[in-house]
Amino acid sequence: MPGIAGIIDLEGKYELEEKITKMLDLMRHEPWYRVEHFHQKLAALGRASLGTIEPYPQPMFNQDRSLCLIMCGEVYHYRDDFVQTIRKDHGVEPDNHPQLILHLLEKKGTQIIKSLNGSFVLALWDFRKKLLMIANDRYGLRPLYYFWQNHLLIFASEMKSILTFTQVKKEIDNQALAEFFSMNFILREKTLFKHIKVLRPASILTFKAGGLNIKRYWDPVLKDDDHGFDQKEATKKAHSLLLQAVKRQMDDQKPKGAYLSGGLDSRTIVGAVNQLGYKIPTFTFGRAGCDDQKDAELISKTLGMENHFFEVSPDYLKHWARTGVWLTEGMTRAAFHSLEFLPEIRRHVSMLFNGFGGNNFMGHLSFGLIEFVFAKKSENWMRRFFHKMNEPFSEDLLPKLLVPWYYSQIKVKAFESFADTVATFPEKSPFNKIYHFFVQERERKSTLYGPLSDSSLLEYRVPFYDYDLVDFLLTIPPRQRMLAIFYRRLFAKKFPDLAKIPYQRTGLPVNSNLTSVLFKKAQDMCQRKLFSKPGDKRGHVDDENWMRNELKDFVISTLLSKKATERGLFNPEFIKETINQHLLRRQNNTLKLGTLLTFELWNQLFIDQAM
Repeated sequence: MPGIAGIIDLEGKYELEEKITKMLDLMRHEPWYRVEHFHQKLAALGRASLGTIEPYPQPMFNQDRSLCLIMCGEVYHYRDDFVQTIRKDHGVEPDNHPQLILHLLEKKGTQIIKSLNGSFVLALWDFRKKLLMIANDRYGLRPLYYFWQNHLLIFASEMKSILTFTQVKKEIDNQALAEFFSMNFILREKTLFKHIKVLRPASILTFKAGGLNIKRYWDPVLKDDDHGFDQKEATKKAHSLLLQAVKRQMDDQKPKGAYLSGGLDSRTIVGAVNQLGYKIPTFTFGRAGCDDQKDAELISKTLGMENHFFEVSPDYLKHWARTGVWLTEGMTRAAFHSLEFLPEIRRHVSMLFNGFGGNNFMGHLSFGLIEFVFAKKSENWMRRFFHKMNEPFSEDLLPKLLVPWYYSQIKVKAFESFADTVATFPEKSPFNKIYHFFVQERERKSTLYGPLSDSSLLEYRVPFYDYDLVDFLLTIPPRQRMLAIFYRRLFAKKFPDLAKIPYQRTGLPVNSNLTSVLFKKAQDMCQRKLFSKPGDKRGHVDDENWMRNELKDFVISTLLSKKATERGLFNPEFIKETINQHLLRRQNNTLKLGTLLTFELWNQLFIDQAM
């Protein structure tokens, strides 16, 4: 994915121009990327960009060239009145965010970072102080990885760039591997590489004289009670802030579109776009005749927007899994349904709106989370929640998957790591701690990698992560977030025409009453257990059956190859049995096989070959 890269070599050991060029070459996924860099004896900074939201040359320097800045991303709103003065005094163009931020940092210091409402990561090198500062947005929407060893700091938006240095040993982080196979993502700052870390959200990293320091400037705090909550006023306020968030991200001339499924998040975004008076194309992918296709067509027709549907090829993983793993670097399980359609989408737009994050702030329609609204802090709720989340390989399966000597190397089990993470959250309510976990850990380490993999060709915007909107949504009490009660009521009230269209999670209109939803969900559960049919067309993809048919040879040749079975980490007989049980329809091992495929392809791309 596009981004920034840099090297701080305080001992002057390396030829930095050669090194930064190699790093950026690995981030150039298309020949037309805009790639620029600066180097001197101790520091090299550069970026690889689509050029969509960052049209101005980088790196940027202040007037006396004592400061140098690179940036990936954008800012939608500045919570600082001083901005207008800066723009006037320095003649900064409205969309030249790097230049404006450089002047703000020069005048007001790093305290300005917390007021930058956007999606970004930036790095500032101070020539006089020989100090590097790296900062990212509240939510870590633009990943930044780093390696630190004494007087050497290497950072990049892609880990593969850091691996160009032979000092970075390709050792697997045992704890990260256990978490990946237990939850399909990795907690806190860990990656699959022991010596490469990912910058946590809302962080300011400073590096000087060989010392590295990281401070967090924001953490979400969810409201634990409903004291003073007025549903009518809250609905009005949330809708107003949603429109404001979308308008902030619509206010330029760049060609825009939106991903649209049959879910609630994406239709909320396009509904807000429509209420603001804009018409944009929408894009949907899946199996022909799936619910997402039907719902998206109806939503688009209701709004007077053009919908483009792309049919996912049953053998898509055979063609796109390696590309997807190369782009996401093993941070999430192989899915990558959209990759084959990106060139065609780019013919229409250069930027996509994504509904990512909506249900994290306003609530999931999840019956499995209800019990945690009423759970007490003293109860063993963490274990129960982890059990629900513990896939694809449960705690009892992990020792069967891993060979004994390797399993013994995992000093902390995935549950203990999860519990230690959640214990740091300030909320009292277990339900709110779970949502805090979704926002800070799970979503940015899993779902976010969908938009990130797309960003190799298209920029993305996620209006639900607007700071002002989030600050308000965090005040929604647990019983309103439960079963997306507040979310569904807001949608039914403010988007009545779209609320009549079926919601793909239930097959019912969004404005259906809770009793109808509960009955339909119970009915669906019974049908899946008792009367499931292989030809069911409801889901947008059918990885389960595709892995038994079109992808069968790909799965077997990848996971049971001589190289894969000799890696020494896994029990080949257990993997063979996992495949066989799936092929014989005795088990649905889709998630297990997808995770194993991701890890094997990651090994082939990042361990077996030199960068």
